[in-house]
Amino acid sequence: MKFSLFSTLAAATTLLSCLSTSSAHMAISYPRAQAGPWTKDLRNTVHAWIGFKGKKFPCGGYPKGPVTQFKAGDIIPVRFWTFGMDYNKFPPKAGIKPARHGGGSCEFSLSWDAGKTWKVIGQYTKTCPDIYYEWPVLIPKNVPSCTDSNKCLFAFSWTAYATNQFYHHCANILIKGVKGGKQPTLPITLVDFKPHRMLVHANGDGKRGRGSGPDRRERQLSTNGYYAAGGGAGTRGINLGLSGK
Repeated sequence: MKFSLFSTLAAATTLLSCLSTSSAHMAISYPRAQAGPWTKDLRNTVHAWIGFKGKKFPCGGYPKGPVTQFKAGDIIPVRFWTFGMDYNKFPPKAGIKPARHGGGSCEFSLSWDAGKTWKVIGQYTKTCPDIYYEWPVLIPKNVPSCTDSNKCLFAFSWTAYATNQFYHHCANILIKGVKGGKQPTLPITLVDFKPHRMLVHANGDGKRGRGSGPDRRERQLSTNGYYAAGGGAGTRGINLGLSGK
């Protein structure tokens, strides 16, 4: 089959157009998550919110991605990615402008049951997410093992400031935990898709480009065991600054 130069250029233009549609948002690049460019199943909706063109919760409904191994007590230096940046280089080059929607509130969670339930292990408000910073979260030292990478998931969720949208992106992981370990007790916050509370947004920093990065106190809480079973987070955590109907 022969292809004209015109048809080749047209196809390339269409692809770039599709990619740029999603480049306004962010996904997690570390741990290596589902449907990113480091997989064989890159999706141009990987950055989109739950509900966009039928995108489903949890995780967007994407196939299994790379598997990253952790152990109880590890700190995960979460990184974000958007189209137009090299996911192997950190920090990214200056001038990349993903639409952060003025920041918002992020939660980082673990699931032992393929996303049926989620346990929060880190929370950041106002300035999250941002591709120019790492967002560290601790896998609590007292969690049980998770040995089935089809069921064991790490997730980033984001309620934005400037839009009433909920984002959720997942990575397949394994956890070497402790005997008799306990899962964290703080449940994930779910908004802006049915049957959950709608038209919700979070307090943000209002910035369209690079922000100021993780808040010092929230970084401490996300890395000092606050979110572990028996820690201070309990079933409430910190105030995410959510408002709406």
